Amino acid sequence: EMSVRRPDLTKPFNPVISQDELPPDYMAIFSLLFGLIGLLVKLKIFAWIALFFCVASVANIKRSETDFKQIVSSCTFALMGLFMNYSRRD
Repeated sequence: EMSVRRPDLTKPFNPVISQDELPPDYMAIFSLLFGLIGLLVKLKIFAWIALFFCVASVANIKRSETDFKQIVSSCTFALMGLFMNYSRRD
């Protein structure tokens, strides 16, 4: 008995991912979280961790999954946390 399938006509499945269904960028979320904690608690280590996560997020970004608002806000909180911690007067 012969098979009816024709392997020469098969195409691989490539799912289309819309902008609303993108997986979250955890590095950017952690950067935002630690930057906010660094601003509120005024501890330098949290601001440095936020900057590390921000750089890791930018380094691992994919062209198809760019969410510039989230990246800009997380980097802004990381840099503002560092700026506010090092510019304050004791």
